[in-house]
Amino acid sequence: MPFENRTILITGGLGGIGGEVARHFLERGATVVVTDRREDDAGATAALGAKASYANLDVTSESRWVEVIGDIVERHGKLDALVNIAGVFTPGIPFEDMTLAQWRFHMDVNLDGSFLGCRAAIASMSKTGGGAIVNFSSGLAHIMLSDGGAYCVSKAAVLALTRLAAKAGGKFGVRVNAVLPGAIDTPMLWGNLREGQDPQSLIDMLVKQHPIGRIGQTSDVAQAVGFLCDPANSFVTGALLAVDGGQLVD
Repeated sequence: MPFENRTILITGGLGGIGGEVARHFLERGATVVVTDRREDDAGATAALGAKASYANLDVTSESRWVEVIGDIVERHGKLDALVNIAGVFTPGIPFEDMTLAQWRFHMDVNLDGSFLGCRAAIASMSKTGGGAIVNFSSGLAHIMLSDGGAYCVSKAAVLALTRLAAKAGGKFGVRVNAVLPGAIDTPMLWGNLREGQDPQSLIDMLVKQHPIGRIGQTSDVAQAVGFLCDPANSFVTGALLAVDGGQLVD
């Protein structure tokens, strides 16, 4: 199996995409450390299997990043891959009404959290022969929503961060890539449903934006993440991979 004897850290691992990514790697032999902001959710993680464990991680905490990765190295010998999924999206805020606190909240989690993860992982992986990092951006890094501006800009910045980290990590054998999901059937997507709106009308609207004729499933994203982390793809770094059913096709 491609991920046998490899340890993978997943942030936001209790979410819809995070859980599917964890299962994807576990089925392929990996040891997976799932993290989220909850103080303790070992019960949910235990359901994934014996090779899954849980760690509390607020991705905006510099000290917790050091502690969590240090613990992984102590228990498993090294960190082979980091998947930076943790993110926030507060829809429905017109740009002209957005507060600085709302703006900074999105930047803190989506951008700074990814930066702290990349920096800590590269520092660790540089001592153990390299590894892979996958950052999560979004199709909305290119499609600007005037009522979701902080999210869009934070995810656009993640693309620049990914390219920078790929250049910085290359000399250590650390590959850094990003995925840009389109509309994926997750609780975050359903957070866009307005009061009184017919759920099917939301799906119909989103399907029209994806030439492939459907919205995405979490398994679609997990497959892409697996590809980017697979050591067989060791020449792929700095890639910005759209997983969006053609949403970004002009």
